[in-house]
Amino acid sequence: MHFGNNLNYWVVDNDLIDVSRGSASSLTIHLENNRRMRFNPQRSAIIVIDMQNFFGSEKLGRGPSTRDLVPSLHRLIAGARVFDVRVAWVNWGNRPDLANLPPSVLYTFGKHQPDSGIGSPLPDNLGPALLKDTWSADLLEELKVSHDSRDWWVDKYRLSGFSGTVLDAALRASGIETLFFTGVNIDQCVWSTFLDATNLGYDCVLVKDCTATSSPSFCYDAVVYNISRQTGLVTTAEKFCAPMA
Repeated sequence: MHFGNNLNYWVVDNDLIDVSRGSASSLTIHLENNRRMRFNPQRSAIIVIDMQNFFGSEKLGRGPSTRDLVPSLHRLIAGARVFDVRVAWVNWGNRPDLANLPPSVLYTFGKHQPDSGIGSPLPDNLGPALLKDTWSADLLEELKVSHDSRDWWVDKYRLSGFSGTVLDAALRASGIETLFFTGVNIDQCVWSTFLDATNLGYDCVLVKDCTATSSPSFCYDAVVYNISRQTGLVTTAEKFCAPMA
């Protein structure tokens, strides 16, 4: 079945979802639930959300859920390099004066962590929380080996990586159509960015083993369930890195 118009379309044939839009340089990967997806790697990007010291560092007493994603993310990003897939690091990076943040965002952080609300000084002289170019807003040390100067670094200011940022403009300027979502927290910033991307017309794929949350497990399960019920585009790092002929 053909969904879309003559230029922007998916073709679905039994268990194969083809979002390559007729590209001759397509790849086919396995999805969850015995499905496959064909896509154009040169028009695709890995979106890595909030893999920052603030959310994952042991120095702040964070649990292992964020750090546990590092091996899968290394594998996924290495595969992306081979297939010429873009990588975009989308992270909190706020203004020092907080002028761009409404009370609702400041309250959301401050009510749960009074001593580490956005802009507040962190313990042990670790600097302010989630301000641009500070330690807490920096990439987890364990992930830095996967960062490359060709990657995009996008500062975000809301749960969604699209609100008030350059992300959409950068993706469209490069002809990106298909997005693979990773990072934390799956039920908050990842889900919010995923929904906005869907509403903007991108093909959205969840890389299940490259996402996590500090929330109860049912929050993670609910997001995976909803994505599976909508488009069914859910994969893993292993499936992504083992494309079919």
